[in-house]
Amino acid sequence: MARSYILVAVILLPVAAHGIGPGDMVLGAGVSGLGPAGLMGIDPCNRGTIFDSLKVVRAYRDNEAFAFKHFEGKQLQVSGRLVAVKRDKIVVNDKVTFEGFVALVTPDGKPPKPFGLEFRFPLAALQADPQLACDVANLWAGQYVTLRGTSAGALPEGEYVGIIFNDSQLVR
Repeated sequence: MARSYILVAVILLPVAAHGIGPGDMVLGAGVSGLGPAGLMGIDPCNRGTIFDSLKVVRAYRDNEAFAFKHFEGKQLQVSGRLVAVKRDKIVVNDKVTFEGFVALVTPDGKPPKPFGLEFRFPLAALQADPQLACDVANLWAGQYVTLRGTSAGALPEGEYVGIIFNDSQLVR
């Protein structure tokens, strides 16, 4: 009788706690018993959304498939050293596609060779949020910053590769 209680406590209670029903338990060689998507449908490749700038630069430099899978189209939080904040205006086919400020971030705070992270702050967002405008105006070169933005991927311009983050926000 005591063995039955141990069996229930050791095997069945943890299974019930994870919400795995009897139909989900498949036992056999090489089968996890947690279904095809893993535990509770979590992506087995998920690496989160918080990275340091060195990790992002290395991904685009060394493994673009990793960068595509984990960064592009996702809102990421990235930390690094600020190089500068510059005003930028991008015109494509006589149409303004971006006008605002770009915070250039690198792992070491030095001018990018050849990769740099460009966090874009549109003028419309700065005009709508006076606190954001004040925070961007208070940035200085060499400062360690954490920024959040939606990754648009790498944009090569000659030997320089800008890794673009749109609709950026200052985290700290």
